[in-house]
Amino acid sequence: TPPVLAAPPADITVECIGDVPAMTDLGYTDNCDAPGTVTGTDAAIVGGNCGGTITRTWTVTDACGNTDTQTQIITVDDTTPPVMAAAPADITVECSGDVPAMINGAYTDNCDAPGTVVGVDVSDGNTCPEVITRTWTYTDLCGNSSSVSQIITVDDTTPPTASDPATTTVPGGPAPAVDINVVIDEADNCTVSPVVAFVSEVSDGNPCPETITRIYSVTDDCGN
Repeated sequence: TPPVLAAPPADITVECIGDVPAMTDLGYTDNCDAPGTVTGTDAAIVGGNCGGTITRTWTVTDACGNTDTQTQIITVDDTTPPVMAAAPADITVECSGDVPAMINGAYTDNCDAPGTVVGVDVSDGNTCPEVITRTWTYTDLCGNSSSVSQIITVDDTTPPTASDPATTTVPGGPAPAVDINVVIDEADNCTVSPVVAFVSEVSDGNPCPETITRIYSVTDDCGN
């Protein structure tokens, strides 16, 4: 007559290898031997930490070689995605040089150790405005993935600057030729060399003296 082991714990599924419950002893009775307990043994995981199984087995053998065995199946299957730290708030900047430097995004995971991951910038390819999507993504060791994103809009709305050229007096005429180089201090917040162009000129129609007003424009890369 074989001994009789107590019923084993029910089969379970856990997320992480670290969640596998501690080994427990099972009690047993026998028609001849005194009652007692026996410690189980775990077979190596089959299939790995992402959907693998561990077979936990308790075996008791009485003094006459009669045996009883009980098993519990423990499935290890991580299906929980990692958790990303919140992305920085969406922002709008004037110039490409104002785009903030990349920072690492932090993550935690139920099974993997916490850490950081570098973001990736993807531009929409447009200008004035350009929209950059900065995304941080982490995929855990079981293929579960999470992402957060920040939208960075680059939109220059600030006009360039320049001073009025000095007034020129020409005794007896004629008026000098149009020359964009009379604008000497053009500047812009983003464009290195804004474009100076002649727009128009208007005469007051008087002789001696005649006053001619010339208008020049200064335009940056975004059309301001």
